[in-house]
Amino acid sequence: MPMMARKRTKKWFVPTLAAAATSALLLAGCSTGPADTSADGPVTLEFWGWATGLESAVEAWNAENPDIQVDFFRMTGDDGAKVPPAIDAGTAPDVVQMSIHSLAGHIVNNRLTDITDYVGDLGDEFTESSWGGVSFDGAVYAVPQDSGPTGLLYRSDIFEKYGVAVPTTWAEYLDAARALKAADPNVYIAQFSPNETGLWLEQVWQNGGTWNTIDGDAWTVEVDNQQSQEVAAIWQTLLDEDLVKVIDMWTPEYWAEINAGTIASINYAAWFPALLEENAGGLSGLWSVAPTPTFPDSDAAGETGGSVDVVPAGTENVEQAVEFITWLNSSPESLEILIGEGGLFPTAITGLESDVLLSEEEYFGGQVINEVFADAAQKVPNTWVDGPNYDLTQDALKDAFAQVANGNSTFAEALASVQTQTVGILTDMGLNVR
Repeated sequence: MPMMARKRTKKWFVPTLAAAATSALLLAGCSTGPADTSADGPVTLEFWGWATGLESAVEAWNAENPDIQVDFFRMTGDDGAKVPPAIDAGTAPDVVQMSIHSLAGHIVNNRLTDITDYVGDLGDEFTESSWGGVSFDGAVYAVPQDSGPTGLLYRSDIFEKYGVAVPTTWAEYLDAARALKAADPNVYIAQFSPNETGLWLEQVWQNGGTWNTIDGDAWTVEVDNQQSQEVAAIWQTLLDEDLVKVIDMWTPEYWAEINAGTIASINYAAWFPALLEENAGGLSGLWSVAPTPTFPDSDAAGETGGSVDVVPAGTENVEQAVEFITWLNSSPESLEILIGEGGLFPTAITGLESDVLLSEEEYFGGQVINEVFADAAQKVPNTWVDGPNYDLTQDALKDAFAQVANGNSTFAEALASVQTQTVGILTDMGLNVR
């Protein structure tokens, strides 16, 4: 159980997203304001992160900024679990990379610094949805680093062989799934992986859904809302008609199915193509990327979330820390390093326009696949609200979807069950829920 579950005092916050824009509720004892940053002379910042290329970016920064030096520590294994107790003990680094989905939990536990006074109009330099994800009740708690907008990766050879058009809507997607299965019973348009909730989250988000919102002074739980039910109807049809392969993602068996050509498409995030190439190198030239199929009367794209850089509570040199993470995530120099060396998909508009990002990919037949993902990044609805219970809701969905895969439940029943569980989780955390 996360450490935050042990705190029973009632706390809440309001994200500055459309879902909560009219609320007048202020953060009450849940934030750490700007610290005294009047440092005399050079300072050294400690930075924990995991993204590939950060060492090179830090080296470039240090070469140009003798008065603000950065010591980088690469996080591996369970290092992320060390961050909360380090902040609580006052021994945390000055900057930490973390999942955007974990922000809410850290905010309600007073672990992050409000950096609003130091970012000015920086939000204009990032995609709307990524900046919305780090902003709460008018306060900013992080600078976005990377994200996972979606695209439809598909076996162009298989679609061409059977004369099936690449779907542009989810209704066409169902038709394409049926056409592929009719042409070859061993070919599925996609897979259903109970262990990978990102495949679910991205589609709910695309449909303007979320797992949480704020209602006045309380959290609401939206796991079983209309947007999720609409996604459930699509997946129930796919499952009932045997149009998707049921298999856990990331397993050797999964990659074997990919390599065997039984899975004809994967609608997933911008970081997935690199993994596809790594695990299915023999299929070079056979894959292409198209925009994610859309819902009716919408051109919105999906998103899985990404990572951000935060300044933990208690950091003395807040101004310098924010100066560094602003440069790290928005300067052309740093973005070129992180994109070129690490394959990072940026949240900064400058990064989305980078020649390094928009290069031809040999594995995808020379296609500039990031044109699709860059376009998607700017079409992600600014509706998703992460609650402090993200990980627990995610685990509950995995368990519920496993029952769906076994034929012991339906998607509708799974959503209803996890809705109830999530309400209980938030209540047990001492939060107001309605």
